Amino acid sequence: MLPPKPVLSLEMILLDQQAPGRDEAIDLVGQLLVGGGYVQPAYVASMKARELTMSTYVGNGVAIPHGTFEDKTLILSTGVAVAQFPHGVNWDGSNVAHLVVGIAAIREEHIGVLANLARVLEDEAVSKMLWTTVSSADVYETLGRPWQEAPDPAPSSRGEGEKD
Repeated sequence: MLPPKPVLSLEMILLDQQAPGRDEAIDLVGQLLVGGGYVQPAYVASMKARELTMSTYVGNGVAIPHGTFEDKTLILSTGVAVAQFPHGVNWDGSNVAHLVVGIAAIREEHIGVLANLARVLEDEAVSKMLWTTVSSADVYETLGRPWQEAPDPAPSSRGEGEKD
């Protein structure tokens, strides 16, 4: 049996991208997920369909597109794909996304993945750093931290309370 795929890897991070609009940005992260073996190709259309019922723009220049609940069978394993758009992408007519984080999660894992991403990205300074970094390793270290196994977790540098 093959070892489980990592949720995020350096190969799933693209910096300094351009896209004329939301659908093209979703195509980009969706194709990363397909190419990485995380989803079947039809999942990309499901990610776009989700936007028609609910915007996945979460604030601070970040969008987290993911497929619809009905299409969860198209997910092969939990994975995250990241595309950075320094010049921004018009997301929903009133918001501009600079960081697009496509996710696919099996079972109820999507709740944990979304919660972890939101916790990291709620900090505007962190989000802005991710829009402008020229290092995939910076993105990996920042976004990968919440759900990657850490042998010795360090306390938060912002003084926030530890998890119960």
